[in-house]
Amino acid sequence: MKTLEVYPEMTLAHLQEHFTQLFPYLQLDLINSDPDHEKDKQMAIQTMDELAGTITHCCFLIEADMSVTDLEDDFRACYGLAMQIKRWTGYAWHDTDETRDWTLDQQNDKGTELQTHSYEKSPKRTSGDFSLAATGTSS
Repeated sequence: MKTLEVYPEMTLAHLQEHFTQLFPYLQLDLINSDPDHEKDKQMAIQTMDELAGTITHCCFLIEADMSVTDLEDDFRACYGLAMQIKRWTGYAWHDTDETRDWTLDQQNDKGTELQTHSYEKSPKRTSGDFSLAATGTSS
């Protein structure tokens, strides 16, 4: 079973890297109201507690059979963070708002399926391509 422990000392970049290893056709983004890309870089090296702005002592597991809604709820409950899951559609990253009740495995499988019908070889990621999603924008 695919699992990833989220803990207070984990940095956002570390979390996103390991999440992508488990679910290569999904992307985990922190929803950020400030589109400043320099802040994105600073936030990526912050721990979950630093992003939360408090010491939380909160840990939870990301599991393949949990829904997008449950995962987003866990981040909100534990750290007060708004997270968003995006799925690779074969040519771009798109939000999963319409399929929030699907499990992470179902989302990833759909990304894999869409990839096989695409001309792209794999999700386009560059070093540090774990961007923070700016609010008010759609992907």
